[in-house]
Amino acid sequence: MIRVTAIETGKARMKTAQRTGRDGRGGFGRKVDIFRDPKWVEPLPILCFLIEHPEGRFLVDTGDTWRNSVPGYLPGWNPFYKQVQIRVAPHEEVGSRLLAMGIDPAEDIGTVILTHFHHDHTGGLDHFPRSRIIGPRTNFAISTGLRGMMTGCLPQRWPIWLRPDLVEMDGPAVGPFPTSHAITRDGRILLVPTPGHVDGHVSVVVRAEGVTYFLAGDATYSQANLLAEKTDGVTNDPATALATLRAIRRFAAAEPTILLPAHDPEGPARLAAGSCLV
Repeated sequence: MIRVTAIETGKARMKTAQRTGRDGRGGFGRKVDIFRDPKWVEPLPILCFLIEHPEGRFLVDTGDTWRNSVPGYLPGWNPFYKQVQIRVAPHEEVGSRLLAMGIDPAEDIGTVILTHFHHDHTGGLDHFPRSRIIGPRTNFAISTGLRGMMTGCLPQRWPIWLRPDLVEMDGPAVGPFPTSHAITRDGRILLVPTPGHVDGHVSVVVRAEGVTYFLAGDATYSQANLLAEKTDGVTNDPATALATLRAIRRFAAAEPTILLPAHDPEGPARLAAGSCLV
């Protein structure tokens, strides 16, 4: 039996130009649009996903942390962090959420899988000091140092013990995805490459009984954007981001698939209803 549970870890607000980039704009132009945009979207959930599998418990992404509210936690020299508003109460962090479910994050989560290393996906890493942490090697390479700090990562805030197992997309093609990487021995949890939001971004495919869960991270901010083929304002490569959206749709056309992005407010309801992407 395989089960997927959505866990909300606070809220994020972004500019409308970040959620949906303007058609015809390249990577640089989309950043300009975000800074110029006076409009904010409604607060969006910051979601993690717990996978319960015969081989153990797996957590996809770790959400963000209440420490965003502490002066100096976010680098003030980088104006990017003023274009996103993170609101996380201490009890909303993923560790507290898991404890409320009767799961000790320090002992009961065997593996944490990161779709990428942006701060709203790694902010809860401190809760998992004894878990295996898996992340995509290609994305990690651009997430460290000054480059990472300039592009939405906070490597200076990662736990000092963090030594992630960096994986390559070294497995066979899966549907429209040219490569993959198996996480479990039975191959029912695997990674597929979904670049575009950032280089090296991956999504997690979970093949359960009669349905597949596609944990999309930030490959798209919502199912509505995916269906409309609208890429976000963060991407530096809109063409690659669009190709990823189309690959996800082709994948879902071949097998019943529930799409679960990290910031889609409708995702948990689709999960509860078993509503598949068509």
